Amino acid sequence: MVKEKYLDKANFLITGIFVFLMPLDIKILSPLIGLMIVIAIIRSNKSVVLKNLEVYKSCFLFFVLLFVWQLISVAWSSDMSEGLKAIEHRLFYLMAPLLFLLVNKWPSDKLIKIFIISNFLICIYCFFNLGYFFFNEKMYFIDRTINEGITLGTFHYIAYHSGANFIIFDVHRLYFSFSLLSSLLFLYFNKRIIKKSLFRYLVAFTFIFVIFLLLSKVAIILLVALLTYMTYQEFKQSKTKKRTIILSVFILILSLGFYLAKIRFRQSIEQLGVIEQNREGSLIERFQYAKCSLELIGEAPLFGYGIGDINNVVKEKLIKYNYTFLLERGVYDPHNEFFKTYIGSGIIAVLLFLGIFISLFRRAYHDKNFMLLIYTGFVFTICLIEPFLSRQAGILPVLFFIGLLSYKEKNTLSP
Repeated sequence: MVKEKYLDKANFLITGIFVFLMPLDIKILSPLIGLMIVIAIIRSNKSVVLKNLEVYKSCFLFFVLLFVWQLISVAWSSDMSEGLKAIEHRLFYLMAPLLFLLVNKWPSDKLIKIFIISNFLICIYCFFNLGYFFFNEKMYFIDRTINEGITLGTFHYIAYHSGANFIIFDVHRLYFSFSLLSSLLFLYFNKRIIKKSLFRYLVAFTFIFVIFLLLSKVAIILLVALLTYMTYQEFKQSKTKKRTIILSVFILILSLGFYLAKIRFRQSIEQLGVIEQNREGSLIERFQYAKCSLELIGEAPLFGYGIGDINNVVKEKLIKYNYTFLLERGVYDPHNEFFKTYIGSGIIAVLLFLGIFISLFRRAYHDKNFMLLIYTGFVFTICLIEPFLSRQAGILPVLFFIGLLSYKEKNTLSP
């Protein structure tokens, strides 16, 4: 009993640290996963594994099969070292199923709360850093504002530089925005986690504001979709006076979001008219990646080029079409997880990758687990424009929370 008590505390401490540090995507996460698995192995038994196998097989089966097939595809990669490196990045495809098979019980509410609080504390720290940034780097702007007064351009200037300098750690703004978006989703479906409503609203509005500030377009689109769903749910359950407040807050939030994001979305709309030109622009560049990717898929439709050769073959196509800006940037990733999977490992890999989402959607629909359903929808959408499940910053939270949300049966009902 004493041994179990200490193992419980050690396991919660390690898992809690892992979840708390997850938004930062730092190297210590991998050793923490190893410790979590070691403790799980020590405490595991056959009955627990068999029980969990029934719970999690629909969640993780296709991840495991995809990993195995991509490992096989290293065999026809000309760059074996890059292939093995890519496989190493995906090891959590195996580690996550193993972890959830071995563990008997998860303190889900506590872990989700730790994740939410971690994201909130990171945001607060970044806001304080912004204050230091403006006084240290932009004092001339402050002096000018004092002398000339506050104008509309003042707010544009502050918003632009705040968004560009908000993240002070080495994580892409989309990945951190997804972390905040996930936290907002969990907070909405788990209102009891933060019982004080005033603090819960403060945390929620902080996440919303920061997502708009960071200007990741896909994250903003998903946020607006989530806010629309949340508003609809609250609206239909409320009376007339409260409905007015709900709609007013919704319109106010969208107005703020439009103000912060209109320039970035306007740029994308303008790029639609010159989508085929060889020039810079996020939408144009994704069109260029897609053009090269589709050509590569057509050249090797069955087995792909091997998981280790993706960057090399994409680079060759960029050179062929003289896509100067992408070549100068030196980024040869297709920026689409479906294209990347197909180029690397062929049609079988794409079918397995689609199987991941089909199985999760079926599981969520069958269990009426709306939180898992929306979370999976977010991941699917992001995979259309980012290699989200081939980078550890995406792999670790997605697989961990898929397991945690599947385990959390009492969270399956709509709020």
